[in-house]
Amino acid sequence: MSMSRLWQNVAPKPHLSGRFVRCQSFESQFLPESREIMVYLPPSYGQSEQRYPVMYMHDGNNLFDPQTAAFQVEWNVDEHLERLIQTRSLPELIVVGIYNTRERNQEYTWLPRACEEGFEGGDGPRYARFLVEELKPAIDAHFATKPQRETTGVSGSSLGGLISFYLGLYYPDVFSKIGMLSPSVWWQHEQLLYSARQLSQNLTLWVDMGSQESTLEHVRVFVERLRRQGFSDGLNLLYTEAAGAAHNEAAWAQRVDDMLCFLFA
Repeated sequence: MSMSRLWQNVAPKPHLSGRFVRCQSFESQFLPESREIMVYLPPSYGQSEQRYPVMYMHDGNNLFDPQTAAFQVEWNVDEHLERLIQTRSLPELIVVGIYNTRERNQEYTWLPRACEEGFEGGDGPRYARFLVEELKPAIDAHFATKPQRETTGVSGSSLGGLISFYLGLYYPDVFSKIGMLSPSVWWQHEQLLYSARQLSQNLTLWVDMGSQESTLEHVRVFVERLRRQGFSDGLNLLYTEAAGAAHNEAAWAQRVDDMLCFLFA
């Protein structure tokens, strides 16, 4: 299929704010299932030769539309962007929402862990190759992006935060901005804590948690390791705890705008 036929304009819907283009079935040689890709385009897109920074976001089905979101609760990313751009609190940018599949636990983790069925997880490296070697080149070829690492970020929540860390760890030449909302530091005996020392300081990191989350202390330890490694609060690291917030879409919807502003403003 040609690149132009791969991407289709999305008709206006009550729950969508702004302009969207989507690919209903993006195929990958690295992953067993195709997936939908939803792309938010900023207000001035196509009116000039301007090119835009890009944020890649996991669990894309939760970002824009309650009809596709888990528990029918979306993050309101499009509404946040329209508001922040209109008030000039944030420069215009493109957001690429990568829908998850039934293989989410497999794809968002890079180390397998024991479970009742045997083992789960561990396909994170393949998911990363899909994003870096297939999806990002397709986005850069079809859309007016700024493809450099300095203008490219990746983010997600829970296991999506975990795989975002992995992408920052192994692809710092591709991504410079890493957003981790309620990251699953606990996965596979907190192996992420041991990997933190290898993280390039040439990254900007957002990390957050809700005060009601059961793994709060794990993430506090993770953030302290980042600080000891040389990440500086307010410069290339911002850690925040949301009072009363739990581990759910509604909580992340309340914080995603602050994440975008810290990483891109």
